[in-house]
Amino acid sequence: MKILRIFILSGLLFAGSNDALSKASAAMKAGMYKEALGHISVSQQTDMTNPDIYRMKALLHEALDEPNHALIAWQYCLKYSKNEILSSEAKVHIQSLSLE
Repeated sequence: MKILRIFILSGLLFAGSNDALSKASAAMKAGMYKEALGHISVSQQTDMTNPDIYRMKALLHEALDEPNHALIAWQYCLKYSKNEILSSEAKVHIQSLSLE
């Protein structure tokens, strides 16, 4: 249930920001996580330094039980984030995933 709330909030954050992110959000809400990752990849090509893209990518990989991919995405999220709250979130996930 907690992951579902995260996905819904992420979807609201990204709705309308650009076409690929909107499609990723819609796919994610529909439970089509692999398709959402495809849209994230398109979005990532146009904005490789957007930490929110990496956050969404990391959450999708976590939902797909792909901790190594999630860890890498969180590390990029932290690298590009200038937002203290987002950086803190990334650090928590990095620490948690590093223990697995």
